[in-house]
Amino acid sequence: MQATALIASSDATFAKTMEALLQRWGMKVELSGGSTHPPSLETEIVLLDIRQDNSDGISFLLTIREKMPEAEVILINRADNIPQSIAGMQAGAADEIIAPFDTGALKNTISAALRRRKKRQGKKSLFRRFGDAMAAATFAQAGEFETAVALLDEQEEKDRSSFDRNTP
Repeated sequence: MQATALIASSDATFAKTMEALLQRWGMKVELSGGSTHPPSLETEIVLLDIRQDNSDGISFLLTIREKMPEAEVILINRADNIPQSIAGMQAGAADEIIAPFDTGALKNTISAALRRRKKRQGKKSLFRRFGDAMAAATFAQAGEFETAVALLDEQEEKDRSSFDRNTP
């Protein structure tokens, strides 16, 4: 499955350069000039440019956290912009990269964010499966064996179809 990214920057030239780079790496990319409308993609990574010294980036970050809590937000900042960095991390950013940066460092940061996201999703899947098993056990204990088996079969089918969709 192809990773998706949102680049939120008021610097159009920077955003276009980042878009081309991420597309070369095989990512789907959407650009945002920093407006607060949610992106149309199932966004996994948000690169949020907060190099300008204003609060628009943090406001946008709060909107992202509300609309897409699963997205990994990576701040793009400058070294002397410490207050924005602290505010961004407090608002829910997962990581930060300081501009100017090496594209290798950016790729490593994005890869780490995608691994964190995948690990979180795996834990949710495990908790969901455990919950389904407990529900089935409750039905079985009450003598509703057919309902218990149907519940487990339904979940197995959902898992199989999800795997089929996400396997190249």
